[in-house]
Amino acid sequence: MISDGMGGAERVVWETINGLGKYDSIFLIVNNEISSFYGNLLPDNRFLNIGDIFLHSNKKFRIIRFLLNNRFYSCIPWIILLKTRKINNYLIDNDIEIIHSHLDYSLYSSLHIKKFNNNIKVFHTVHGAFGLVEDKLLKPFLALSRIDFNSVDKLIFVSQYVFNLYNVNWIPINDFQIIYNGIDYANNDNYSKPIKTNNEFEILYVGGSKYVKGYDILVETTDLLRLSNLGNSFRVVVLGPLTDNCELVSMIRQRGLEKFFNLIGYVVPPMHLDYFKSSDILFMPSRSEALPIAAIEALSLDLPIIASNVGGLPEIVNHGENGLLSSNNPHEYCNFIIYLMADYNSFLIKAKRYNMKTKPKFNVINMYKRLMEIYR
Repeated sequence: MISDGMGGAERVVWETINGLGKYDSIFLIVNNEISSFYGNLLPDNRFLNIGDIFLHSNKKFRIIRFLLNNRFYSCIPWIILLKTRKINNYLIDNDIEIIHSHLDYSLYSSLHIKKFNNNIKVFHTVHGAFGLVEDKLLKPFLALSRIDFNSVDKLIFVSQYVFNLYNVNWIPINDFQIIYNGIDYANNDNYSKPIKTNNEFEILYVGGSKYVKGYDILVETTDLLRLSNLGNSFRVVVLGPLTDNCELVSMIRQRGLEKFFNLIGYVVPPMHLDYFKSSDILFMPSRSEALPIAAIEALSLDLPIIASNVGGLPEIVNHGENGLLSSNNPHEYCNFIIYLMADYNSFLIKAKRYNMKTKPKFNVINMYKRLMEIYR
């Protein structure tokens, strides 16, 4: 697995290794920038760190990154190919038969290895829709045209939506399974969202300054709420990557909305769940989603969700039952939030009833079982 960041796909891999690591036949291959995220999940002999890929873990690489990785050119595929021999030797030494890649660079590397290692089967989990959605600003790190999907033995889609998207775009699919992302509910089994007893509302937003998560729509919606009859009765808690000079922070300052925001930044899982438990609404004005972990976590904690009607979100959120789905319009979001706040406890009871039936679909145990069936 080769990646950049600490997003949903990395969480899925973490959960997978955490659950399947008891099998001696499971190994993990990862790049240096995020290797620490996986801690001590596996013994050293089943963990390969192939070294730096993205050149951003140290400030001294800043100029190199600017010169070699920009909107016109990226040296990352070249760097990945330099790691091929190291990865292939590891596969041979450990008699590994299947590479299960996550995210585009990992698939690019796996398919290159397969060209001269015919014993390898390549499985790939599709975690996103970048390159296939209308918004051209949502580009994949690696152009889909550079990936030979005919050589992928099995594609694993995290939602029905992503499978449909690949199908209508005529991307070759030799074999496939749809396996929903899952989380470990063990820590949440005894948790029950309490009935609200005050008029202060906390709105949780997860995604930091990522364009795909709709931070600009968040700010627009917050400005509309400020002008509504809610006054000072709400706060927005922001989790995810943030810097002092990022556009989200700049927009908040320009509009004078600082008092309505609590900018937390990245929180190491599972400590981030404390913010889910203390919040009243999860707000997801996303431009694209495959099957977001944040929404599944909210469902597990009976936290009502207000989200855009995109991607796999409708497979988690049933409009009017455990949340509300919007056309990603700030005015509509504002009205939905006001509506939910006006009769919050009644909606919460209805959401709990609905979630009880749908939670098992997103339990990590189901994900483990399906994956092991495929591997065997």
